[in-house]
Amino acid sequence: MLCTIENSCDCSSDSICIGVVNNRSICVCPLDKFGPRCYLKRTACISNLCSNNGRCIPGGEKNLEIEYFCLCSQGYMGSRCEHLETKIEFHFSKTIFIPQTIFIHFVYIPPTPGTLLKPLPPDPTQITMMSKLKFHESSTVVYYGGSFHLIFVEFQQQYYLALLQHNFTLAMNFSTTIIPEHRCLSIEDLFTDDIRTLPRWHRVKKYYIPCQKHSNLTCFYDNDYFMCLCDIDRYPNCFKFDYPSTYNCLGYNYCENNGQCFQDNNTCPTSSACLCKECYYGSRCQFTTIGFGLSLDDILGYNIWPNMSFSRQPTVVKVTTAFTILMFVIAIINGVLSVITFRTKRSLGIGSGVHLLASSITSLLTMTLFTLKFFLLVFSQMSIITNYSFLLLHCICTDILLKAFLAIGEWLNACVSIEQIFTIQLGTKFNRISSKKAAKRVIFGLYLFILASFLHDPLNRYLLEDPEEQRTWCIVRYSSSIRRYASFINFFHFLLPLCINFICALFMIVLIARRKSKTNQEETYKKHLSKQFRRHKHRLLSSFILVIIAIPRLIISLVSTCMKSARNPWLYLTAYFISFIPPLLLFILFVLPSEFYKKEFSEATIRIIRTIRNQFRCE
Repeated sequence: MLCTIENSCDCSSDSICIGVVNNRSICVCPLDKFGPRCYLKRTACISNLCSNNGRCIPGGEKNLEIEYFCLCSQGYMGSRCEHLETKIEFHFSKTIFIPQTIFIHFVYIPPTPGTLLKPLPPDPTQITMMSKLKFHESSTVVYYGGSFHLIFVEFQQQYYLALLQHNFTLAMNFSTTIIPEHRCLSIEDLFTDDIRTLPRWHRVKKYYIPCQKHSNLTCFYDNDYFMCLCDIDRYPNCFKFDYPSTYNCLGYNYCENNGQCFQDNNTCPTSSACLCKECYYGSRCQFTTIGFGLSLDDILGYNIWPNMSFSRQPTVVKVTTAFTILMFVIAIINGVLSVITFRTKRSLGIGSGVHLLASSITSLLTMTLFTLKFFLLVFSQMSIITNYSFLLLHCICTDILLKAFLAIGEWLNACVSIEQIFTIQLGTKFNRISSKKAAKRVIFGLYLFILASFLHDPLNRYLLEDPEEQRTWCIVRYSSSIRRYASFINFFHFLLPLCINFICALFMIVLIARRKSKTNQEETYKKHLSKQFRRHKHRLLSSFILVIIAIPRLIISLVSTCMKSARNPWLYLTAYFISFIPPLLLFILFVLPSEFYKKEFSEATIRIIRTIRNQFRCE
């Protein structure tokens, strides 16, 4: 359909025309204009009548009695922002987990009326505010303009008595520390089942028991109606308390992974926050630490502060940067020395030499990619790299390649062990040429199989913009079935090559001992076995070292269900960095213990030195 009728708007130039109805323009006026076409000017805010940097907002056309009102800056209130609000600063004890979001409940106890017409005291009034703590913050400040006697702080479904004052004083500054001793316990933790199952008003008669039984108890609550304080005489002082049942942001929940959404005001919200389930974190609960094989983004990301120089970054970032550089230098030395050894003609004359050369190149690629991944994460979270297309490419490609190269390196080492078993088992029947051809096919097949097994990873990755934290996150979101598959494939590529290495080392020694005992019957089988253990102890030692390196990573992943908080990442960082130690040990594990490979390395080094000398002489 062709549009031939011209849509003309006659709104003022500084307004927005959003359409035409019945040949009349629909105009959205700026604050200082009004009228059907926004040509009439408001005069109420020509001279700003608001104090303390408050913003003057002209009154609406519907209510001409309100000429203007003031939008006050933080810390001020009143019709002209002339009054100070009460400032409350909340700190957290070192023994308390610092949450991402806290809910602050202000409770005001109205005075008891002294008339016979109203013998019962009125219910307390309660106002709830929300405060977010950025990752590097350990305290928060809120401003409140109302009256209050009690402040309760809620996070992780726990309540703490933060402040108690008998007489409210306006515009005072308060500073309080949330400590474990001020936690309000639930009646679920204080009463036996027979008391908990009583009707509420029968149960209330037992509320004196916790205060008198627990001398350090400050407060307790019953989950659905009362909050109680224990007074000096150890008697309960209870009042009605509003417990929020659900948080859903009026039906629009932008939180991920079943996080609960909370808004500071149900009628006209100005800010919102996500309450994450255990093992999830992030401003939108976008990160999970469940399962085997955490990424560096999950562990370290929130420790990197955006828009701050490297010198002002936390210690954990500086330490991991130093370790990454050190590991990269060691990887270059290890990789170059290993390639020099395994690229000789005699080393490549058998399949195990081909596997070891491929493993050397893979270890170099792994550690180069690991270093690149680390610095790209640091630079992107510091807001140095902001190009969306580049970050998306990095997000999709880096993790799959890093996981795949790590697994390929471990499988290639396992292939070396299997090749050695065949060499001993077949003896003179072993065909070196066939072994070499088979090794090349196995390497090609390994690369294809392992890369294909990790294809689920890039297919479920995307970038998430976090305007509040000023960050761009690389997020992976799996369905429950894909999550199970991802955990299985990580364990498969981690455990199976490790077991093959160790079993093959033992089996090889047993095979050699049996063969020796058949040819030399003067000594017992046990003596032959003992000799072979001593002779080939380097093979067992290399496998044993790989097992020892793998054990901490395995224990952390199995025993610790998930990383509870990204504020304390050291344990998981250690496990993550340990997983990259095997690619650094190739020269130590396979060259130094072997007389054959040591000789090959020595001869190759001499040839390289001669070549360099001849080159200099020619010049």
